[in-house]
Amino acid sequence: MPHTTTQDRSTSEGRTLQGTLPRDCSNAEKTPVRFLLIGVGPHAKRTYIPHLKALEQEGRATLLAAVDVQEHQQSITEYQQKTFPNAELHFVPFFTTEMPTYVALKLSQLATRLDASFVIIATEPLAHTAYGLWALSAGLNIIMDKPVSTRKNVCTSLDEAYGIATDYNVLLDAYLNLQRYKETCFLVNSHRRYHPGFQFTLQKIADIQNKTGCPVTNVNTTHCDGQWRMPTEIVDQRYHTYNMGYGKVSHSGYHFLDTVYQFFKAGFTQQKRPDQIEVVSSFVQPNGFLMQLNTSDYQKLFGLDEYGRSCKYSDDELKALYASFGEIDASIQVTFLREGEAIALAQINLQHNGFARRHWLLPPMDLYKGNGRVKHELHEIKSGPFQTIAINSKQANDKHDRSRPSDAKLGSDNHFEIQVFRNCDMLAEAEPLRTFTVSDIDKEFRSKTPGLLSENVKRGILEEAIEYTEGIKSLNDMRSNLADHSVPCHIMSAIYISHIRRKAGFSPIVHVNVDYRDGMFPKASLSVKY
Repeated sequence: MPHTTTQDRSTSEGRTLQGTLPRDCSNAEKTPVRFLLIGVGPHAKRTYIPHLKALEQEGRATLLAAVDVQEHQQSITEYQQKTFPNAELHFVPFFTTEMPTYVALKLSQLATRLDASFVIIATEPLAHTAYGLWALSAGLNIIMDKPVSTRKNVCTSLDEAYGIATDYNVLLDAYLNLQRYKETCFLVNSHRRYHPGFQFTLQKIADIQNKTGCPVTNVNTTHCDGQWRMPTEIVDQRYHTYNMGYGKVSHSGYHFLDTVYQFFKAGFTQQKRPDQIEVVSSFVQPNGFLMQLNTSDYQKLFGLDEYGRSCKYSDDELKALYASFGEIDASIQVTFLREGEAIALAQINLQHNGFARRHWLLPPMDLYKGNGRVKHELHEIKSGPFQTIAINSKQANDKHDRSRPSDAKLGSDNHFEIQVFRNCDMLAEAEPLRTFTVSDIDKEFRSKTPGLLSENVKRGILEEAIEYTEGIKSLNDMRSNLADHSVPCHIMSAIYISHIRRKAGFSPIVHVNVDYRDGMFPKASLSVKY
């Protein structure tokens, strides 16, 4: 019998409520939107807090309070006093599954007392579901970091791998139930949905579909963030961990699962969209990485004595410790099917292990952007014989904050280029190749250009949240509301299921069934044939 998951919910009723319930926006333009931040980690420090401070200076937002875990109390308090002293600071115990009742009561009282409108959930993703359910119970608008959720040991436990899809379904059910009584938005911070370059690409895909009828037929996506971690760090590091049984797919990988989905979605029509998606995955885990670079290699690279002082473990000890650790690299084959026939293919390559600038043994304090990490990103999107779009973004520098002013040249911090190849004779266009730079795209979308493009893009979700609260945008205008994440969340779940089945000697093929009968967004479910 196939192992299946389903979504039993009142989707039709819930989805028709989008944009229909009244909201009081009469004074919104005069009142800054009131934010509560949960999680003051490296990502929040680099993105949410600076952008909220800028929006506060513009009179559009205010950070009321921040919440973090008790074990970080001293360092977070020192940071808060220097960075956002006017906001309250509260601490709760670390948890990952169910939220303790007294914590939920404390947070609800805080949100009510401060009259918060939005909560930003920027915690360890293992806790996303618990915080999301609390925020929904409190009737709050939500911004949640990607991924929607992950689980401990998703690389080794089928139940936990299926749990990623279950978490999404539980959150969506709770969200749709809330919409019966109160309209709110639940935004998932998949920030490439707000990137002008990707919006430009979606327009080009839709243009070809309108002119020729051809959808997207093939996508090749690669992302590598060049995170070279030393063997002891792989065991001990607690930020973007491997030791909790998940890795790259759960770290930044969700961005690219969602982006590939967006590429295909831009070219879908009712007659040419898939009813099933087939997923097959392969991982390189820390034990495979240990075979690529072993202790002998590190000793030659850094010196016998110096490496010996920094590494706690022998290769045999590392091998035993790494046995259940999460993925460093992932290769994912995705096949889109309709009525049993393959109609489109995607290859998604997600890598931590690649070109880096690290040349030191001991890690610095900043593990988010400050440990030699360098980003290389490439997308190639084909629409049959009519169009190929190549998106290329490659850095050569790891010290991004020191390299301004930055240009858009290859290797710079702001390198981002789109090449559009078109069958110009068939389309009655002037030329077969056009190249668009960051400045071209900025002009097209009237984007704000100072600083790093990738960091400015991350302000987009805050802008949308404010525009929603002010009544400028409706729910149907939201680029990343929760209801549109069913397919990428289920693909993420299927990736881990496929890996586990492959390791166990079973067929690695996992199917994501896609049902469009229930409103404007598809409903996904998982199935595996034994």
